[in-house]
Amino acid sequence: MLKHQSHHFATYGEMTTIHVGSKLWVLLNSNRVAEEIYNKRGKITNGRPSYPILGDLISQNRRSILLPQEKWSQQRRLMHQLLGGTALVTYQEYQNEESLRLLASYSKDPAGWYRHHLHYSSAVIHRIAFGERPREFDENLQGVAKAQEIFLLNAPPYNLLDSFPELAKLPKWLQFWRKRYQALGKKTDDWYGRYWDPIHHAIKSETAPDSFAQRLISDKTALENKNIDPKWLSMVLVEAGSDTTRLTLNIFALAASLHRDKYLEARAEIDAVCGNNAERLSTFADEVKMPYTLAFIKELLRWRPIFTWTPEHTLTEDLKFEGYSFPKGTHFVLNHAALCKDISAFDDANAFKPERWLDGHQSDLTHGLWQLGGGRRVCVGYRVAQKSLFINMSRLIYCFDYEAREAFDSSDIKHFELDEPFPITPKIRSLAHAKLLERVFENLSDLN
Repeated sequence: MLKHQSHHFATYGEMTTIHVGSKLWVLLNSNRVAEEIYNKRGKITNGRPSYPILGDLISQNRRSILLPQEKWSQQRRLMHQLLGGTALVTYQEYQNEESLRLLASYSKDPAGWYRHHLHYSSAVIHRIAFGERPREFDENLQGVAKAQEIFLLNAPPYNLLDSFPELAKLPKWLQFWRKRYQALGKKTDDWYGRYWDPIHHAIKSETAPDSFAQRLISDKTALENKNIDPKWLSMVLVEAGSDTTRLTLNIFALAASLHRDKYLEARAEIDAVCGNNAERLSTFADEVKMPYTLAFIKELLRWRPIFTWTPEHTLTEDLKFEGYSFPKGTHFVLNHAALCKDISAFDDANAFKPERWLDGHQSDLTHGLWQLGGGRRVCVGYRVAQKSLFINMSRLIYCFDYEAREAFDSSDIKHFELDEPFPITPKIRSLAHAKLLERVFENLSDLN
């Protein structure tokens, strides 16, 4: 077994063996070994361990990301039908409209920029899942965000009990922790229910538009499958689809305020396509003409990774790899802190350098990056996320500047909270750009 024991391969090696409770974790510290283990050997590194707290109690054995391979693959197929193929073109209509609403919200209420990010990302995934714009936002949406917060703050290693899965075999009366985490599971289910119930009622009463949720509820084969819960499958999709985009847009605002030189490089590229005198907003067709802007997006995910932990992948059979023998049941974990600063892949790794991604793969968020997972469990909606990030960032760079209202520690931001994560204010770039937005808004009804 591995002898190198540290978190960064630059000093100690590309892999690190640690024991977390009774679990054996092998941290993947370099992009090379992550590619070898997750992508090239994905057939046998696709399993999931037991999560008695996060999976069984908080997620009630219904959160797809944590399910073992057989149960997960059934739900994955359904989500792939929703988020892949020609459906992406339809979703671009949603993304374009909601992006214009985001710009309108920026113009009317610049101080609420972080709320506008949440509303954009939630509206798009809601339309994808349910076929219409959300009728009410704040209260029900905040409940979903709180459910996501509970999930993230109780994931290993923050929740040490999941590091001892054998504890779940104890008689329930000895499981002193059970009541607390069951209560969190009930809260999660309740928050999901408040969001889901009006939608479910409309579907059952045949007043809802065609949607993924409607087709799921009417699919007798899916309903007969005890591993598929329409409410949880739909709500986990909403939860995951909204939060990653929201957080990345927040990090975009951080980079815009701290690295104006790179921001202006992206703006120069966009100006060359859309006109430097506020002639028009970018469209999806412009994407191929804006490689630096796409590289800017990828660098955000490397520079300030959203997630420090993603659920481990578990070996489903023994593996021999480069002289090492890993037994079935070994857990491989992406060490995001090390991967994002991998000096063999990224020169000057602490610097914000979008140009490092100008390699022909700048439009693929999963090529050379691991924030959206990897292997066969890579985020099923990453292409939708990439389109959302491009259309919003290209338009925001074109029309707005970001300024810090006061000095702040950019390494200590309130990342997952719903409040303002850092003190910045967006400002319209010029009067000409303000007039451009006014003309655009005149042609778009119902901007609320």
